[in-house]
Amino acid sequence: YEYPREIEDLTKSLNWTHRMNAVFDYMNSKYSIKKHDIIECLHQIEISDPMKNLLRFLHSNSYNLIIISDANSIFIEEILEKNGLFNLFSKIYTNKAHFCDQTECLKVQPFNEEFNLNKELFKCPTQICSSNICKGSVLLRHLEENSNGGDKKLVYVGDGHNDYCPGLSLSEQDFYFVRDRHSLSRLLEKRLDLAKNIKSQVFKWVDGDDILKQFN
Repeated sequence: YEYPREIEDLTKSLNWTHRMNAVFDYMNSKYSIKKHDIIECLHQIEISDPMKNLLRFLHSNSYNLIIISDANSIFIEEILEKNGLFNLFSKIYTNKAHFCDQTECLKVQPFNEEFNLNKELFKCPTQICSSNICKGSVLLRHLEENSNGGDKKLVYVGDGHNDYCPGLSLSEQDFYFVRDRHSLSRLLEKRLDLAKNIKSQVFKWVDGDDILKQFN
């Protein structure tokens, strides 16, 4: 499937969720892409066995697993359910999505409209995150609202450039897993001035085994 260049150009003036809504609208009207088409596509996505093993190991060892993502709730939930992992996560912070009753077009609601008082846009301190979701701000609020006292080690796994911001919240005792040869690792390699702000231990990873071995 192809969509017009003007939709691609929306990234220059609009955030990710507005761009995706434009894409879904176009795919629905132009190609009649409906709910079952999208769900069928999502169910073809397989999470690797090493990553499944990692998530199950962490869950079985009482780690509280959460997701902070600029994707959307339907994409994440359907993929996790199909791979038998949905129940491992205690919280998913992402843009809410739903299918319209009549057209079955997928619609995505910017996360800030649900998460922030008065639906105000996020103002990322690094200016790297999107205005609809600042992962660092979300992580900080999650930690504030779920603090039960005692020392807790954080394990943050990321691959995108917007995973830099939450990395700033990690302490020296925490683990920061950066996916090799992806935008986050390239950012840290290119911008040493940003990399030096990370206080935690930094590890590169390719698959779940690379992360799991740090716990053995």
